[in-house]
Amino acid sequence: MSVDGRFRRIRGALGNALVFAVGWSIAAFATWVVLRQARLVPPLSVLDGIGMSLRFGVMGFITGAAFPSIMRLAYRGKRLSEISWVRFGIVGGIVTGLFVPAFMQTMNVLSGDGMVPLALIGSDIVLAAGFGAGVAALSLKLAQYADRRFPETFQDHYDRLERMTVLTAGDPDFPITRRSRSAEFSESTRRDDI
Repeated sequence: MSVDGRFRRIRGALGNALVFAVGWSIAAFATWVVLRQARLVPPLSVLDGIGMSLRFGVMGFITGAAFPSIMRLAYRGKRLSEISWVRFGIVGGIVTGLFVPAFMQTMNVLSGDGMVPLALIGSDIVLAAGFGAGVAALSLKLAQYADRRFPETFQDHYDRLERMTVLTAGDPDFPITRRSRSAEFSESTRRDDI
């Protein structure tokens, strides 16, 4: 794999992680506000709600960073336009619903506290699956929009600019390209050395 391909994948994973982090934070805060207004959770200050949503954002970032590698396995070789955002959201909900509790259990075991009973993390599974499904579907819709809006890749843009710098001298079979000053300088110094 080329360096450019690796950079694109890393950049995509970080971008996806940021989308998940922001989406999970907003969804967690909105859920907390609704539950607070319905008096289903203890009346806490708004700062407590913001702190809780930031913790969800951190978990969303971790999930969003791991999500592209799992999706690459499931959708290998497919173009963005070929993937259904509904199916992608469902798969995203399943993956995050399984990943978040597994991650939480792993971190708990590694810290020395042992396994947490499944009854205590049942609501985490439901919330993670819901947030994961929503944010996965949203991130795919955003990627499909960007793909339609900006169909030209960086390489296409670079190649087009290269073609624009080619000068033709009356005959299109013999293009004359401009040489950079550094290339002319290095060639002239080589001639002087001989």
